[in-house]
Amino acid sequence: MKPYRANFHTHTTASFDGYNSYKAIYSKCKQAGINIIAITDHDTIDGAIGLLKWLKNNNKKDLEVIIGEEVTCTDGTHIIGLFINKFIPSDAPLNVIQQIKLQNGLVYFPHPARKDGIMQSAFYNEAIKLGDAFEVFNAKINNDFNEAAQNEIVKHPHLIPLGGSDAHYNSDILKCVCEINLDTKNLKGSLLSCNKENIQIFGLKKQSGDNNYFSTYYKVKNKLNLPQIVRNLGKFVFPLYKNFKERNTSYKLENVFNK
Repeated sequence: MKPYRANFHTHTTASFDGYNSYKAIYSKCKQAGINIIAITDHDTIDGAIGLLKWLKNNNKKDLEVIIGEEVTCTDGTHIIGLFINKFIPSDAPLNVIQQIKLQNGLVYFPHPARKDGIMQSAFYNEAIKLGDAFEVFNAKINNDFNEAAQNEIVKHPHLIPLGGSDAHYNSDILKCVCEINLDTKNLKGSLLSCNKENIQIFGLKKQSGDNNYFSTYYKVKNKLNLPQIVRNLGKFVFPLYKNFKERNTSYKLENVFNK
């Protein structure tokens, strides 16, 4: 095994709020030195499969893709399945976990302390025992949530501490990397058996945003119910704006978790 740089939480345009094209994801991964990327779109695996096809069609062999899905459970909790191969529909948290396990996937709890994280779920005590990985750093949220997750994971030594940028547009990908010794010939197995003490996570801490934002965001999104043509236009225009705005931005990542 050798050290790899990975990001375990990334979205493509397959997510309703995702603005990352396959070309942009590849480009930003190369810029960040990322060798392994988990594509975890909201309620679909189409983005992950699409990136695999794009890499093959463009003869890109230097980026490993983990097929994932960030499932929105019926109680609002988000749970990620990694190393899956079939779409998992919304259901109660314990049923979603069961579906991930039936595919021999890994159960990964993203932004666990946030309003839509597993720590807020009524099923937490049962679900946490069945989990495989815990997101101890998410570059998209207020870092207070990350610190709460880091304090919580010490109570559950069976969980693998991981981090992700929760990238929804290009520059997000640059905001978090994990350094882990892995074997790409047996990526899932080596992740499960890795020495957790040697996992290092580097990220850009965010100090804005709170739980109230997310409830407001989803209420507005549901009420707007924008036509598909408007959504498609947004997915084209918004990335152009964000990429132009942050075209010269460089992020100095710090070690945010190394225990």
